Amino acid sequence: MNWNWLNWIVIFIYFSIILGIGIYFNRKNKNTEDYFRGSGSIPTLVTACSIYATSLSSLSFIGIPGSVYKNGWIMGMAPLGIILMVIWAAETFVPFFRELKVETAYEYLEIRFGKEFRVIGSLSFIIFHIIRIAIILYLPVLALSIVLPSINPTVLVVLVSSFCIVYTSLGGIKAVVWSDAFQTIVLLLGASVIIFLGISSIPKNVDIVEVFSMKDMIKSPEIFKVSFSGKTLLGMIVGGFLNSIYSYVGSQDIVQRYATTESTNEAKKSLYMNIPLLLISIFIFVGMGSGLYMFFKYSVTLPQDIVGNAILPYFVINYIPKGLSGLVIAAIFAATQSTVSSSLNSISVCITSDLLKSVTKCRCEKIKLKIAKCMSWAVGILSSLLALRFLKIGQSDIFLYFQSITGLLGGPIAGIFLVGIFIKKADRYSAWIGFLVSLLTAFYIGNPMQIMNIFSWYREPKVFEFLISLFVIGNCVLSAWIISFMRAKD
Repeated sequence: MNWNWLNWIVIFIYFSIILGIGIYFNRKNKNTEDYFRGSGSIPTLVTACSIYATSLSSLSFIGIPGSVYKNGWIMGMAPLGIILMVIWAAETFVPFFRELKVETAYEYLEIRFGKEFRVIGSLSFIIFHIIRIAIILYLPVLALSIVLPSINPTVLVVLVSSFCIVYTSLGGIKAVVWSDAFQTIVLLLGASVIIFLGISSIPKNVDIVEVFSMKDMIKSPEIFKVSFSGKTLLGMIVGGFLNSIYSYVGSQDIVQRYATTESTNEAKKSLYMNIPLLLISIFIFVGMGSGLYMFFKYSVTLPQDIVGNAILPYFVINYIPKGLSGLVIAAIFAATQSTVSSSLNSISVCITSDLLKSVTKCRCEKIKLKIAKCMSWAVGILSSLLALRFLKIGQSDIFLYFQSITGLLGGPIAGIFLVGIFIKKADRYSAWIGFLVSLLTAFYIGNPMQIMNIFSWYREPKVFEFLISLFVIGNCVLSAWIISFMRAKD
């Protein structure tokens, strides 16, 4: 194990900077407008980094390189589809939500289809992000449990989650966005260290392309096939696009960023600035996964009990030089906290504005601010308990597992947003039909908690996790359009 006091100093400096950001902006939050929206005063570049860091979690930082190591370069190509979504969001959804001037994205659903959809949308977001936070807390704790096997993982979960909760509840959206910008730099530096050390381990007489081709890392046998079950390039691009619809259209943590800049044009710029960052992501994830593969092929043999999400942490702790390994662990923390803090802040907005509106509307701003901060703590504790559950049951490929969860919980709501925005004739009745059809589709394909197994006729369909959203969102929009068309003729 290559771990000593120098690594602890690097990690301590990282945590001190993040905590300092939270304390600094705590003094500047006077009301919920500051706490939730940043009063529209956050610079464009900072917002751009925040959007990028929010989507680039520890799930991506640890999970995708592990998937690339196992399945090849194809698993790092999802950003190609996300780029298409970013362009669409910048030109269509940023102006749309800026003009609405809503506190949460789900206020629009109430305006369009009724109060029930606002509650359903907000609850779906809350449940989805509680699961997301738990997964994202689970991965760095997995890394640290390898570093410090003598420390109880429960203690590690409590420490990591508590720190996220403290600086998020203190500083609000400004602390979240500015810390995201700093964390973007840290995680890019950490990824660069892994890529460099992995590539530098390759012997000079080795043909890299030939080695990768032999393992089918560059071009797998099914890469150019058209299939709903295989890991194909088309599936990754379409899946990356469809899975990100929920994030950029119906997920409060991203939609909230659209209102943090001074103008609509600045908000658009913040999204377009994400395109080069997403292209860099492809290089990062493919490079990290490939570097790990080359290192364990030519330098040392990977132990048989180190698989999936444990590969990258094992490499970091045992083979990266002192100090630099501390930087990479800090990068894992950065990837974790950038997403967790955004989720906590956005969930507190949804609970305060969407679910407790009848309680909070007559209260003063200070009371509303206290409620929002309390909600951050409550959600953080609940997610931590779920993270401990993940530690017990484990997940061999947590990245693909998360993609299936996105389709199940995010798909129906993303579909309803698309119905409301683009199908002008759609009414409340057709929206309900679309939502229920997509929900049934999500249950049929995903079979959450094995619920569908109670039916003897059920056979779980073979669908690539990235493509679950294709069927869920597609069935919502299609069924709502058909019903609205039929009702219009009547």
